[in-house]
Amino acid sequence: MVEPSADPAGILRSGADRIVADLTGPVESWRPLGDFWRISAEAPTPLCVLLPPFSSARTEAGVELAVRAGAESVLLEGARGGADVQHLDVLLRVAESKAGRPAHDTSIVALTDAAGILAAASFQRCSRRLTGLGWHVQGAAVSDAVQLARGTVALAAAAAGVMAVDAVSDTTDEAGLRSACIAARNSGFHGKLSRLSLQIPTINKVFSDQLPVGLVISKTSDPPSA
Repeated sequence: MVEPSADPAGILRSGADRIVADLTGPVESWRPLGDFWRISAEAPTPLCVLLPPFSSARTEAGVELAVRAGAESVLLEGARGGADVQHLDVLLRVAESKAGRPAHDTSIVALTDAAGILAAASFQRCSRRLTGLGWHVQGAAVSDAVQLARGTVALAAAAAGVMAVDAVSDTTDEAGLRSACIAARNSGFHGKLSRLSLQIPTINKVFSDQLPVGLVISKTSDPPSA
C-alpha cells in the first residue's frame, strides 16, 4: 500500500503482487493518482485503491476516482459488516456505468474494524464482488485483541469463501516479520498487506510456502502481498 504520490517505478520493482494506492488521506493528497496510473498503465502488476471508510464521507468520491482510473479492485477501510460491502457494491455499479466499464468489473476486499470483526458473519453472501476479507485493529501484535481479531477474520473469510488478508506489520526486523507472517499463514491467511517495500520478499516467501507443490504465485493469482 502506497501513497498516490509514490514513485511508480520504484514501487513496481518491489515484487508485490498488487499495488494499492491509499486514498484514506485528505482529498488534496489524491491528485497525483492520475500520474501514477498513467505511468503504471502498462505494468503487469494489478493496481488497486484503498478507500476511506464510510464514516469519512469521502468514500463515494474515492470510488468514482478508482473506477475512472481503471482499478482492478478496491479495499474498503473500516468495513463494519456486510451492509457496508453492499453499499459499496451499489456505488461501484453506478460508477462503472458512468465510466463505461462492465458491470461487476471491480472487486472488493473488505478491511474490517472492531465493529466489523464483531459482525464477521454478516460478510457471508453479502456481495458477489467480495473477493477478500482483511482486518485492522490497533494494538500490540501479541495482544489478546489482535489474536482474537486475526482468528475471527480468518474464519469469516473461510466461511465466505474468499481470500483472508493479514494486517500491516510495522516492524522492520526481518525475524519479527517472518514470525508474524508464519503466525498469519498458520491461522489460515493467504497474504499480507505491507507499506514497506523491503518487507515484500519475506511476505512472498512465507505465504508462497503454503501452496501445494507445483503451484506458483503469478501476477494473476491470489496475491500473497500488496
